[in-house]
Amino acid sequence: MKFSLYLSVVLLMPLLARENPFFPAEDSKKQKVTSNIPDVRPKMGTISYTFPDQARILKEVTFTIQNLDGSFEEKKVQIDQSIDWHRPITLSQSGGGSLVGAKSASVNFGFVQLSNQGKVITVRSSDVLIRHFALSDPSRIVLDFKHNGVFKREERSLNAAPISNVSCTNHGEFARLTIELDGRYKYSLNTKNGVITIVCE
Repeated sequence: MKFSLYLSVVLLMPLLARENPFFPAEDSKKQKVTSNIPDVRPKMGTISYTFPDQARILKEVTFTIQNLDGSFEEKKVQIDQSIDWHRPITLSQSGGGSLVGAKSASVNFGFVQLSNQGKVITVRSSDVLIRHFALSDPSRIVLDFKHNGVFKREERSLNAAPISNVSCTNHGEFARLTIELDGRYKYSLNTKNGVITIVCE
């Protein structure tokens, strides 16, 4: 009798199991699934929309935005203004959606120098780059260099988008260059002939 009861419990247990035990059971706690497939969509240009002939008042506009992590959110902009349906409405992003012509800056910490032109950041150093990674709150790109010299912490405020400030700190056997950004970005890093190029997107 005990054996048959035990056997019934064992056989019924798979029916109570979740399909994927590695994801939370509650929808509100589900992890966001992201992809490393590059996004090849073109940069936003100018979009034009013609109103139907019965349109008289534009109440609101809803933007559906896809974030860096792949999640979606909606932002509503209240307008409530009269319109002329003969004239189309035009939507464009100022500056063509890039930081071309944006303020550039440079900083020299001796063994490592940094400069930027828009979203392209160039780093030159006589020391070897050990690793790089990103941190959030605030958004930062961190570069660690093999460096045995002793120096005091230095920090420079640049205020040249996308960089807000840069700091260089001593960690014994390595030195850390921290680039604080003015917002959240994805970044790619390439090294060629001793020059490190970082592109923020």
